[in-house]
Parts: sequence; C-alpha cells; structure tokens
Amino acid sequence: MLSRLTHQELLQLAKRSCIPPLLPEFHKGQCGRVCVIGGCEDYTGAPYFSAHSAALFGADLTHVMCELNAGTVIKSYTPNLMVHPYLREGNAGKPEMEKVHGLLDRMHVCVVGPGLGRDRTMLESVVNILEYLVTKHKGAIPVVLDADGLFLVSSDPYSKRVCELLRQFQPGRVVLTPNVVEFGRIVDRLGVKTGADVARELQCVVVQKGDKDQIWHKDGCLTCSSTGSYKRVGGQGDTLTGVIATMLAFSRAVHDFKIWEPTEKLEWGQMVVLSCYVGSSITRECARLAFAQCGRAMQTTDVNDRVGEAYATLLDNE
Repeated sequence: MLSRLTHQELLQLAKRSCIPPLLPEFHKGQCGRVCVIGGCEDYTGAPYFSAHSAALFGADLTHVMCELNAGTVIKSYTPNLMVHPYLREGNAGKPEMEKVHGLLDRMHVCVVGPGLGRDRTMLESVVNILEYLVTKHKGAIPVVLDADGLFLVSSDPYSKRVCELLRQFQPGRVVLTPNVVEFGRIVDRLGVKTGADVARELQCVVVQKGDKDQIWHKDGCLTCSSTGSYKRVGGQGDTLTGVIATMLAFSRAVHDFKIWEPTEKLEWGQMVVLSCYVGSSITRECARLAFAQCGRAMQTTDVNDRVGEAYATLLDNE
C-alpha cells in the first residue's frame, strides 16, 4: 500500500496514523521517552545530535547514556537533555549496569551507536544492553542501530551473538541505518545481496542511506528521494536516527499504549516504515534549509537545529 502513495500522501498518512496531537489530557512522557546510547571520550557530538533531533522533533523526554568522560562534555552542550555517564571505557572501571537497567526500563525507544567508539568494554556493554532488552522486555522496545552499533552487526567477535539477539526482538522492532560502506559489510557478513534480504534475515527495517534513501522491509522497498543538499556534513545520520526514534515513540504511544485513537489505523510494520520515511524526509529537508541559508559553510549544527522548522514545513501543511 505505502509504495503506491506520493511523497505528500505518505507524510500526511504518518501524521494521521502515527503522530499523536498535542492534547491537554496527555502528561509528560506519554509521547516519547527516547534514550541515545553512545558517546565516549573522543566522540561526544554524535549522541548529542541524535538526542537533540529527537527532542526537537517532539519527544517528551530525551536521554543520553554515555561513557564517564563524555558526560560532562555532552551536558555542557545543552541543559535540555538528560545525560547519564553510566558506561566505561578500557580500565576505567565497570559500567553501572544496575543504573543502566533502571533507565532502560523507563524508555520507549533506544538509539544505539552514535559516538560509541570501538572500545571493547563499551561494545560489550551494548551487547549486554541488547540482551537485557530481549530478556526483560521481550524485544518490545524498538532499537535504532547506527554507526558503531552497526559495527557490532558486521564484525567479529560480536556479529554472531548480536544477530542472534536482533532476531529475538519482536518483528519490526529493530531499524538499521547503514551508509554504503556499512551496508556492504552487513550483507557480506550475512551472506546476502540486498536490503530486503537483510530485513528478512533479521526481521528488521533497513534504511540504506544514499543519494536516495531506500527503506527495505519484509514486503519490499520504499524510496525517499526528496530534495536535500549536495553539501555533506558529518552528523546528518545522527539527525536521522533521532527523528526516527521519536517517530517510533509516537507510534508506540498509538499502537502499544493506545493514548490516542488515530483517524487511520495501521499495522505496526507499516508504522515503522512510515517512521523511517518521515525521518529521511525531515533530515533531507533540514539539509535543504541549511544549505539555502549557509551554502558551502553549512555545518552539522545548521542541519540539526532545523528539525523543528522541517517538521512545520512538511507535516503542519495539509
């Protein structure tokens, strides 16, 4: 059904079926609790951009779970995010897993990977987090995997275990957002050829980023080719993961928690694909707006800060 709709029809369907309106009876937290898991001593920008875009798109509560030395840095960027330095690198001690689990228990969606780095202790902590989400929460909490979260899918010694865990999530509760290089590594590791193969193999949705974003799911592919910017900056993928995460949180509020009766009901799988399409469209619109203003001087902050404006442009116009 979705592949037959125009760009504008897809956006308006997402608004009618996935995005709860702002109503006086809702309370804080009902419309989205998002946690971005990543951020180490060397990479603090990526988790900030992901969490910031989630907040700007409308998540009620946005958290960052990061490594100890990254916490103060990320907190200095903004007081709007809740930052929890519970993870550890190298020999800096053990991660505070009791606090990690307590935070995960309150979340509606998790983003895994921005600024995570390749430290073995950090990566093993993330594997433990995925295992906790499978065992304690029955794979119901959606996970968006990007950057070094995708490294876990495609690289030894983690790949086999991580792929086993991803298959244990409920269908459509995992979203992968690889660029061209990351996508190549994943298909090589799984021994498949296309995004559709990956989607079927891991029961997930794959957002294959490129000049056109291809959203692969069990029933086919939805392509987003809306206008963006030829100027590329690091961090656009982090804006994408944050928006997708908030869309998934909105979708859970409707589908799982039933806080609002949509005018058009969809199955969960369709809501996930629409969430990814909106994420792609919003990110491209942010890049278009930023380049129109800044030209070649465009930076990641210029793109990321325009999430609210992009929402108004694409979703508030009937």
